[in-house]
Amino acid sequence: MTDVSPDPGLLAGRYRLLERRDHTGTSWRARDELLGREVTIAEVRLPPPGPVRDRLLAQIRAAADLRHPGVTTLHDVISAPDRMWLVAEAVTGRSLVQIVRHEGPLPPERAAEVGLRVLDALNAAHERGVNLAATPDTVVLAADGRVVLTGILNPSGADEMRDLGTTLFTAMEGRAPSTGSVTVPRMADGSPLAAPSDLTGGVTTGSGVLAPIVEGLLAADPSQRPDATSVRLALEQVSPKPARSPLRSPLVIAAVAAVVLAVAGGVVWGLTRSSAPVVEVAPYVDPGPFAGKPAAKGLFTAEQLGQLGVRTDPTGPDDHLIWGTANDNDPGNLKRQLAVEEKLYPSAAEASEALARRVATAAKKRTNDYGSAQTPLRPVGGLGNEAVVGEVSGGGYSVTVIVRVNNLLLFVQYQNSAGPADEEIMRNALTAARWGVESLTRDH
Repeated sequence: MTDVSPDPGLLAGRYRLLERRDHTGTSWRARDELLGREVTIAEVRLPPPGPVRDRLLAQIRAAADLRHPGVTTLHDVISAPDRMWLVAEAVTGRSLVQIVRHEGPLPPERAAEVGLRVLDALNAAHERGVNLAATPDTVVLAADGRVVLTGILNPSGADEMRDLGTTLFTAMEGRAPSTGSVTVPRMADGSPLAAPSDLTGGVTTGSGVLAPIVEGLLAADPSQRPDATSVRLALEQVSPKPARSPLRSPLVIAAVAAVVLAVAGGVVWGLTRSSAPVVEVAPYVDPGPFAGKPAAKGLFTAEQLGQLGVRTDPTGPDDHLIWGTANDNDPGNLKRQLAVEEKLYPSAAEASEALARRVATAAKKRTNDYGSAQTPLRPVGGLGNEAVVGEVSGGGYSVTVIVRVNNLLLFVQYQNSAGPADEEIMRNALTAARWGVESLTRDH
């Protein structure tokens, strides 16, 4: 296990975090600068010293020795006093949740084939004493033809065979079953993958020949569930006997690793600089002019601030607040800061003119007052009456979004303390601006 490096731009002096892979900020697309390859890094918070931590560490050690084509390979572990970062193989492909969300259910034959590959991976893991997560969002159909489990650490108390039942149900029905405490995967807009009526109903399925085995795997009483041998026999009766069928048009994205992730949505940002970012939100309704500046402290909920990786208590005057990083012990490229400022004008027209002046001024400068490189302010679609975004790079990376909401200009700045341009910073800056606009229009 490697100690965390003090280098502000790298983890362990080796791994550069490129992009967050989930809304909770526990999984990252990263680059191993030493070997020149992409990896996936997952943050695991450590429980207090004791039996639970000991079991977790034993699982991680066992996972490091596991080599199987159906299990994501654990390359390295970076240790810190209160957490670990697991450096794993970057699997190119799509999770089962992503596939059924965009393409609908799999044919029974393909679902059975996926189920058999998952069983193979679970058996190989058990031989090493490793418990894997086999849920619809950790089962990835890789571009190279593999079916890969990316959930290295199974939540304590989770039932792998029941998880397999959830995975098969989702594959064939295109939705998640109601399985009690099992987390329901979510759509990109945050809504549950299961139909509303199914969230409180049973787990019956109309999926033909596999229905009995799937319903058995999802039985509430563990004694009523079939064992692995019975499941394998049932799946082999349905799975195609010739060579495995090809994958369904996989998209090239890095899969999440080592944790069971919910799918988050909110912001879509084109990486090409020539096109303007677009924030997907509900239709904007002008709230009318503001008589005074709203309290900036009330623009965000504690949950939203947590998603941004900053503290819930800001510092500074009411109209220019700063939320510092949630964890001062993080390396610089993981430290986050959110700053919000409001400027009120007598009319919407004057606010619009002030925004135009800022855009014109920024277009003439290639550096800010501190000598850091900055981009011109460019339009953002879908925010307020009008909005622009700009970036500053130099030591760290900062994104500023300026939104006009009638006669008020809202300035939202989101940044890290070290590292190059980062898509996650841009995405979160736009998300924070969206939340701020929603709060302003809702409360006015």
